[in-house]
Amino acid sequence: MVTRSLRYSLLALLLSSTIISVGRAAEDDPEYNGRKLSQWDQMLREEQNARLRRVALISMGQIASDNALNSKLVKQVMTAVGRALKTDSTPSVRKQAAEVVNTMAVKLLEDGKNSDTTSVIIDLSENLRVEKESDVRMVVAVALGRFGKESKPAVTALMTVLADKEPRTRAAAADTLGRIGSGANGAVDALIPLLKETDIGVRAAAIFALGRIEPDEPAKVSAALLPLVKGEPELELRRAVLASLGILADRSPATVQGTAVGLLDADVEVRRQTAIALSKFTGGGKIVERELKTAFAEDKDKQVRGFALRALCSGFGADAKVLLPTIVARLKVEPEFDVRIAIIEELGALGNDGQDALPALREAQKDPQTKVRESATGAIKRIANAKPKM
Repeated sequence: MVTRSLRYSLLALLLSSTIISVGRAAEDDPEYNGRKLSQWDQMLREEQNARLRRVALISMGQIASDNALNSKLVKQVMTAVGRALKTDSTPSVRKQAAEVVNTMAVKLLEDGKNSDTTSVIIDLSENLRVEKESDVRMVVAVALGRFGKESKPAVTALMTVLADKEPRTRAAAADTLGRIGSGANGAVDALIPLLKETDIGVRAAAIFALGRIEPDEPAKVSAALLPLVKGEPELELRRAVLASLGILADRSPATVQGTAVGLLDADVEVRRQTAIALSKFTGGGKIVERELKTAFAEDKDKQVRGFALRALCSGFGADAKVLLPTIVARLKVEPEFDVRIAIIEELGALGNDGQDALPALREAQKDPQTKVRESATGAIKRIANAKPKM
């Protein structure tokens, strides 16, 4: 015979199970704008009106964003989105599908092993292979760029998009190849011709990509970029060229000399970027010693002078002692205290080779700027405590 207390216990258990079941159902099939996920999915699959299918995609993307911690649900949405990307007959719907992936890319990457990013990237790559609409290809290329190096499987497909009829689509593909990095180094020959495009966005994307795909032959890429140091009419692009040359760090004399042309540019940011790039070329300071010394002594911008100093000293490395007369002479006349500090730091870095700089450093201990005096004292100690070279 069932007691009253036992009946109450069974009833409580039944109610609890029902609540849990309903909670799980709500979690697996959340609602947005009055419709459940399953209903939006059905609309995406069965609705004849393309505009409503786009609405379904937007709604499903919002549900995925709102439930980003539910990996199972996110994967379900991405599967439906991938299906629409591959099979929907309307370009605007396929474009919207790519937009959803674009929005969710960061979440998918953060989720790591719990999300199937590989299948998403494959869906995007397949779309590029068969897609005829340039607008859709552009959004797909951008979406692939969100995945960075994970999009390496899409490199071949992206290379075909570099020949797209629309400039912004070509630019999107080039930019994404740059974001993939070393995995896209096979795209060099396809990217170089874009440097001569009339469209600024395409040239900018090609410059960005060529500096970041770690080509097997960096000298080949440098040779393509160097004419733009002086010949590129757009200021921002000249800066970008120098940044890419610095990343490539090709050490050939032709590249170092061609890069140094930027020290004569009328734009101060170009000159700064040039000096920074030259500091990354091991031994480059020796090749363009004259140009760097001129910039160090005469450029009106203090940052250019400071970067030129760094490039000189890093370029000479262990032989930097030969620069001591030039550096000391500038210390005596340099008007900017932060550049004086940079000079003093380089003198201290010479260690025992900086003995001849001690008189100038002692004079710097009388500098009106406290930080300069402190730096001079520190440099003197470094030189005094350094062991003689064997």
